[in-house]
Amino acid sequence: MTAPRAGSQEDFMESSDAPVALVTGGTSGIGLATARLLSERGHRVAVCGRDQRRLDRAARELPGVHAVRADLSTWEAAAAAVAEVVSAFGRLDVLVTAHGAVGEPGPVAELPAAAWDHVLGTNLIGPIATTVAAVPALRRTRGAVVHVGSISAIQATPQTAPYGVSKAGLVAFTKHAAADLAEFGIRVNAVLPGWVRTPPAIAYFEQIGRPEGPRDGNFLGRVAEPAEIAEVIAFLASRKASFITGEAVVADGGEWIKMSDPE
Repeated sequence: MTAPRAGSQEDFMESSDAPVALVTGGTSGIGLATARLLSERGHRVAVCGRDQRRLDRAARELPGVHAVRADLSTWEAAAAAVAEVVSAFGRLDVLVTAHGAVGEPGPVAELPAAAWDHVLGTNLIGPIATTVAAVPALRRTRGAVVHVGSISAIQATPQTAPYGVSKAGLVAFTKHAAADLAEFGIRVNAVLPGWVRTPPAIAYFEQIGRPEGPRDGNFLGRVAEPAEIAEVIAFLASRKASFITGEAVVADGGEWIKMSDPE
């Protein structure tokens, strides 16, 4: 694991009282938008990702960011990443797990075991392991955890079972973790977006010949921007949400309601 940095160790510690946020998957899409927003609102920010080029780009875009290269699908890597961030900043106040994998499409009976292992490892074990590793530091700050889920956790679409199952499991973990960690003052919530204009989504929109996305898929008639989901995450991570824990907040422009409407 490497840690490219924008700025010196002294730069990171200049504002030692400022809250610290670790955003996994913080090099693109919702994660990058969240890292940017939290930085603008006074957090010292660390981002974690697997792609060195994206990490370098995030370091250029977000002055002072601490970038950690890691594959969080294993317990050991998650623990090492959290330990590095706590060592660099001396504390941890907010954990946002925004990393994820869609996986290959296919019917349940035909998907290979490797497809399940990859998606469940990335989308479920990764956030669980990162949260568990962060608990000691979050106890000291009475911090907050926000997981980025998906409305796929509560609605099914064909040939996407590993993704939906992983996100449903993440919602269940959010609730159980909230119940277990409340005594330490740690709040745990999730946000469940619908379609968001992230790089994978944009590529899919182009592939199906709808570059603007499925605009008729929700009541608002458009796809969300990453910054809009980042606002929800930042709220849940903030003291303004001090009485909210164990919740899975749907932010989908009314997509789930529209799909559930028999009319």
